[in-house]
Amino acid sequence: MIHLNPLTEQEFQEYLAFMISDYAYEITKNFNLTLQAAIEESEMMMKDLLKDGLSTEGQYLYNIVDNKTNEKVGLLWYGLIPEINQAYVYHIFIDDIYRRKGYGKETIEKLQSMLKQSGIKSVGLSVFAGNEVAYQLYKKLGYKNTRLSMELIL
Repeated sequence: MIHLNPLTEQEFQEYLAFMISDYAYEITKNFNLTLQAAIEESEMMMKDLLKDGLSTEGQYLYNIVDNKTNEKVGLLWYGLIPEINQAYVYHIFIDDIYRRKGYGKETIEKLQSMLKQSGIKSVGLSVFAGNEVAYQLYKKLGYKNTRLSMELIL
């Protein structure tokens, strides 16, 4: 149903602009930050994690492409943490019109298969509290809670 194509430099630059604003929006909702502070935090995180752009060692960004239509349906970004033999999923994004059609599930299963074949022993990820659809998908696929963060806004 899907295959993964590495991002081009232009796609990477477009994704970076999208991700900075999208992540900033999510952290304003979840961490009581102003939009400006959230944008600064998001830019700093992207600069740190992707310091050499697409050439950053251990970071992998792919378009998720439907095999039948050859249409791009989303994007996958993960990194490898060799010290603990783990992969970490930073972002799975399925375009709105393709959501709830199995693309997210298939992407995760494909990634897990690729990682297992390469000897990676575990996959970690984080889900914002308000993203119940993603949370339920990950639980259904066998992911377990390993930590829980809570906050009270005064």
